[in-house]
Amino acid sequence: MKKLFGLLGYAALLGLVIISMSYAAEPMAASSDTAAAGSKAVTGDLLKIDGEFYVVKDASGKEVRLHVDKTSKLEGTPKPGDKIEAQASEKGHALSIKPASAASGTSR
Repeated sequence: MKKLFGLLGYAALLGLVIISMSYAAEPMAASSDTAAAGSKAVTGDLLKIDGEFYVVKDASGKEVRLHVDKTSKLEGTPKPGDKIEAQASEKGHALSIKPASAASGTSR
């Protein structure tokens, strides 16, 4: 009887360890995708640069305000009037910004 309880306790502990490891692995797998989890693509015309904020007019005509700082990866030096593609976090922080022509990958 003592052996049975010990075996059941060991099985329960092993089950908890396996479950906790599987939950811990899920966010890591999701964040390893090419686009970061919870990010969105914003493509459109750069209307203005207001300090650390870029204002982009997307295809639907909506103005999107993106926060840009030293952690944002910039390809080139965007200026108002340029067409850009940005990857942004859910909170509006620009993860990367590049010219829309380079983003689409079109070549002659």
